[in-house]
Amino acid sequence: MKWQISKTFRFEAGHRVWKQNLTFGRGSNLTLDKEIPVNKCINLHGHSYVLEVVLGSDTLSEQDMVIDFYHVKNALKDLIDTIDHSFIIDINDPMYPELKEVAEKYGALKIFPVDFCPTAEALAKFFYDFLEQKLREAGLSEEVRVVKTVLWETATSKAEYLGNVL
Repeated sequence: MKWQISKTFRFEAGHRVWKQNLTFGRGSNLTLDKEIPVNKCINLHGHSYVLEVVLGSDTLSEQDMVIDFYHVKNALKDLIDTIDHSFIIDINDPMYPELKEVAEKYGALKIFPVDFCPTAEALAKFFYDFLEQKLREAGLSEEVRVVKTVLWETATSKAEYLGNVL
């Protein structure tokens, strides 16, 4: 892509990585501790997320832009507003049925169900796919592409998803 732009969004949300098990899997042999670490992320917890979306194009519009930042903001606004101050939960998580029941009963728990374990990596892909779909629906997918999405969970931890940008 000859030109790239990026737009940043902030939102607060909770989640849990219900599949986390630090005793096995990729990287488990890297731990220096002899003692098995605690799987902290299986607990309900939250983050102040920062989402950056990067869009690109090999051409500029008649207004000399990849796409106006205003349109990028509007493409994601409803999703960001919906996910903000929610609890992101995998519908396959064993806790989902009970949390859904609590949310419906008390109305004080806003859940955002997804069909994947809501790790930073999976959420980065979720936002990528969402924005790609918005561009397709607007007839812009030949001119403007999502280059990548970057999702910060903390000030020191982020995940990036790079699509198939030609």
